Amino acid sequence: MKLFYTTILLATVTINSFSQNFSTKNAGNCYTLDIPNYMVKTFDLNDVATLQYKNALKEAYTIVIEDNKDELTSLAMVFQNPHEFLENFIKDYRATNDRVLSEIVEFESNGYPHAQVEMTWNDEDGDFYMLVTSVETEGHFYKILCWTFLEYKDVLKNDFLVISKSLKE
Repeated sequence: MKLFYTTILLATVTINSFSQNFSTKNAGNCYTLDIPNYMVKTFDLNDVATLQYKNALKEAYTIVIEDNKDELTSLAMVFQNPHEFLENFIKDYRATNDRVLSEIVEFESNGYPHAQVEMTWNDEDGDFYMLVTSVETEGHFYKILCWTFLEYKDVLKNDFLVISKSLKE
C-alpha cells in the first residue's frame, strides 16, 4: 500500500513540476522554435504541421503550421498582418458556441509581428485550453498552437508563452 501512495505522490509531483529548460529545435524549411525539454518530437498530432512536440503525461502539446505567402497569394488569400491572418484562422472557432476566445493581443518578438488569442472549450474528452499565435515573417505566416487540459493551464501557460515568442527564421 505504501508503494501505491508513493507512486501517486510522485505522479502528482511530476505533473505539477514543469522544467523551465528549453532547447531550440529546427523545423520546417527555415525556422526554429524553443521547446521545453520535457516535450518530445512526435508525428501524430496534425497531418500538415511542420513541427510537433508533446508530453502525454503532462498533457502538453505544441504544433506549428506554416503558410507560404506566395502560395496563399496564388489562392487569392492575401493578409495584411498577423492579426488579420489569425482572425481568418479562428473565424470557424468563433462560430461555435462551445469555444470561448479572448481578445486578440498583438506584440513583436525576435523582430516579427505576432497576434495571439487564448481559447477554452469543452467536449466529451474534457475541458481544454489553447494558446494560438500567428507570426508574420518575410515569406511566411505561422500558426503556433499550444494546448492542454484547462486544469493545467496555470502550470503550462508560461511555457506556452515562451514557445509562442521564440520563432526565428
